[in-house]
Amino acid sequence: MATSHARSALGLGSGAVTPATQAAAAARDGFVTYDELEGPHLDAARWSPARLPTPTGGEHIPLDPNAELAVGEGEVRVRIPRFSLSHDTFQPADSAKYLIFSTGQFELPPDRPATFAVDLAVENIGGEPGDYRRGMAAFHVFDFEVSKRVFAVCGTSTRVFALHEQLGAWGAGEPFYHVVESPYEDFDDDFTRLRACEITLDRSSSTAAWRADGRTVYQTHGTFIPHRVRIGVGIWTMLPIRDGRSRSLDGQGMTARWRRFRVRGVDAGAATRAAP
Repeated sequence: MATSHARSALGLGSGAVTPATQAAAAARDGFVTYDELEGPHLDAARWSPARLPTPTGGEHIPLDPNAELAVGEGEVRVRIPRFSLSHDTFQPADSAKYLIFSTGQFELPPDRPATFAVDLAVENIGGEPGDYRRGMAAFHVFDFEVSKRVFAVCGTSTRVFALHEQLGAWGAGEPFYHVVESPYEDFDDDFTRLRACEITLDRSSSTAAWRADGRTVYQTHGTFIPHRVRIGVGIWTMLPIRDGRSRSLDGQGMTARWRRFRVRGVDAGAATRAAP
């Protein structure tokens, strides 16, 4: 697996994952792979760094300068030995340490569920894995352009969560930020090994479900489901700015792996290609 600096290359090398193995996997579970991740770089036609509009009219690109990116053999790996991005006034710029979005935008069918999945592993470097606010990694499904809704399976070395948000920094009405844990779903306090993370969105029933290894972490009914979504990967903190000062840097870092981005119930091949 090749490696690169976060800003110099988004991607990596070929390996065990081939079109044949991807097709076999799709035949088994009905999923279609979004990107085979052969490397040596992330495919710029499929992935783009997030660009977050700022209150001053500029944009913030959350790619921590300390991040090390590796892509290949069907996998994306990001390692940040020590977080360095922070901001004293704009919360999204303080929280987000690394965000990559798909350029592909998926149309959700009105009459059936659609599922987005990846195999994810998370490992904290320093810090406190029991306190998710100090560092998490996630698989996102989101609508940044219209509704500002975010659905994500995320966690630390020891905890698995569902994240449900309506982002308020860019004008969404009635914003909310919810992190949910299902205490009796026992993952052996271990998210350091790859776990199959799924988000299922159903416009016909207005339901969303978050699952890890086939177990439901959270499910909500009667919620708004966007018409179109993207997928993404992220590493961030969730400590509110206090008294005009960031509290997100305390010498901690994180490593995360995302393997086999896949979709079911939507046309992956017809996903709209446009920079987020």
